[in-house]
Amino acid sequence: MNTWTKETDKIFLEMWGKSPLDEIATAVSNWHRDNTNGDGLAPITTARGVMYHALKFGLVSPEEVSAFDKRHKSEYAKRKRIPKEIIQTVLQRDNNQCLLCGSKNNLTATHIISVSHGGNSEIDNLQTLCVSCRKSALGSSVDFRRPYVKQWCNHCGREHYKNTEQQL
Repeated sequence: MNTWTKETDKIFLEMWGKSPLDEIATAVSNWHRDNTNGDGLAPITTARGVMYHALKFGLVSPEEVSAFDKRHKSEYAKRKRIPKEIIQTVLQRDNNQCLLCGSKNNLTATHIISVSHGGNSEIDNLQTLCVSCRKSALGSSVDFRRPYVKQWCNHCGREHYKNTEQQL
C-alpha cells in the first residue's frame, strides 16, 4: 500500500509549516490506520518520510534533507541503545518472563514501537520477550502487556498479533 494518497497529501499540505514532522507523520499514519480494511497492515509514516515527501513537493532542498538525515541518524543511535539498568527494570516489571509465551529463558527488553517508527528506549515503550517470541513478533508494534489476538493474514501467509483494546 502506498503511504501517500490524495487524502494524505491534503493532510500533509494543511499541516506543513504549522506542525512538527512527527505530528504530520502521526496524522498520516492515523489516517491509514482508520481507513484500512482492519487487517492491521496500514503503512506507518515517519518524520523522515514526511521530509522526503516535502522534497518531492519542492518545499525543502536536497541539502535540508541531507542535514535532517544526519541529525536523525544521530538521534536514532541515541534512542536505540537500551541502558542495562532500564533492561533490568523492564524484566522485573514483567516478572522476569516472556509476555508472549511465559518463558523465563533468553529474555530481552524489546521496543513496542520500534525506534525506526519513532519509538524510544524509555520503560513505557519496552516489554519483555524471549528471543524466540521476539523473532515471531518482529515488525509488530503490539503491546503484549495488553490483551492481544493472533490473526492469520492471507496477504502474506503468516500470523500477526494485534491488541484487542485501544492503545493510548
